[in-house]
Amino acid sequence: MTYLPRRAAAAATSVAALFALVTGCSGAEAPAPAAEARAAAASPVALPAPRSAPSPAAVLTPAPTAGEVRVQQGPFTDRVQLTGLRLTASPSSVTGHVAIGSDVSDTLALEITAAYYDAEGRLLGTGTFHHAEEGEEAHAGQPHTGPRAAGDGIDFTVPADHLTGTPAGAVLSIPVLVNE
Repeated sequence: MTYLPRRAAAAATSVAALFALVTGCSGAEAPAPAAEARAAAASPVALPAPRSAPSPAAVLTPAPTAGEVRVQQGPFTDRVQLTGLRLTASPSSVTGHVAIGSDVSDTLALEITAAYYDAEGRLLGTGTFHHAEEGEEAHAGQPHTGPRAAGDGIDFTVPADHLTGTPAGAVLSIPVLVNE
């Protein structure tokens, strides 16, 4: 009879260990595997928030010289060549030419922004230029004959929106560049 209590004690210990593994240290009941699967399937997938372009500086230091156009370094400035940059007075805008030098594929989307500053370096307003390739299907089988950012590049104009004064200079940035 001495073996029965040992067996009972061993069985009780095994049951207690199994119970501790199943419920964890908190003593809470573990969810059933089917409930876990349903909860995982119903949970939305969390994607990282899209990054947006940084806001232009409220004050440009040093203040721009008359007609100066600066290029803000960013993730795409090493992939493009910006030439012929010019600040025009009426209407206020920045004009220039952009060519994609790092890739020979077509440019699907390109955005160039300009922040306009007065002679003291205060922000007066901004503007945006958008370029999007239409794709081959838009041409119904005909070759694309319009300007492309890849290769020879394209001319652009970034018009100023709602300026609060007369700009002396501008800062360009490229927040979007998408190639095939």
